[in-house]
Order: sequence, then structure tokens, then C-alpha cells
Amino acid sequence: MELTPYIGIADCICDLVSSGATLEANNLIQFKTLMTSEAVLIANERRKNIQEPKVLSLVKRFEGVINAAESKYVMLNAEEKSINRICKLLPGADSPTIIPLQEKGKVAIHALCTEPVFWETMENLKISGASSILVMPVEKILY
Repeated sequence: MELTPYIGIADCICDLVSSGATLEANNLIQFKTLMTSEAVLIANERRKNIQEPKVLSLVKRFEGVINAAESKYVMLNAEEKSINRICKLLPGADSPTIIPLQEKGKVAIHALCTEPVFWETMENLKISGASSILVMPVEKILY
């Protein structure tokens, strides 16, 4: 559907938008919100504490996507002597993974950051000795 304005079949389209990535990929802009919505799980009043495995599994999956929304996966390289200083800068990271590299005295640090990772954070990591800093989106988290 997103191609129709591009190929001249339509002047505009109506679409369900969550992130806007598809619109952006097709050089489209959102110019009017017709309706906002949300997904809710509904149960009969007598069964609001449903513990059925399929329902619990569905809820966990939704929570995994919601929890991932602000999370980022950060990977970087650093000297061993910088590990503690760098790990303190990773926002919301519980227990970063430290991986020795072939180059003596160097490690890779991988961390799930459950808070936003801003440019300032990346710059502070760089100042503290980090290199090759990658910040990637997280699609799903299952705790």
C-alpha cells in the first residue's frame, strides 16, 4: 500500500502506524492522526486472574516487546583497566558481559541497557576508553 503514492495510484493512504519506519522507508510522512489505539487483554470479571499457560505465555510475549521498546544492546571494546569505569556509564545495565579479545589487555563489553542510550553517554564511554561503540535496537526481551 505504501507504494501507491510513489507510483501515482493514490495521493495519500490510511495506514496503521507503530514506529513509522515503513512510512520513512517509502518517503512518506504522517500528516494527520485519525485515531489512536491500544491493545488490551480482556477477561470476564469472574476470571480476571486467569493462570492458563497459553494466556500467561501471551502476556509474557507482549511484555517482552514492551520492555524492549526503550532498551538498547551496547557493544564496545576497551582496555581491561577501564572496565569498571565504563560499566558504570552503561545506563540500566545489570551485569555486562566481559569478553577477552585476542589483543592482550583488551576486552569486549556487551550490555543490555534498559534505559535510553544518548549521544552524551556514547561520548562519555569514548572519553573513558571505549572504542568501536555499537548501539543496537532490541526487538524482544524475555526475562
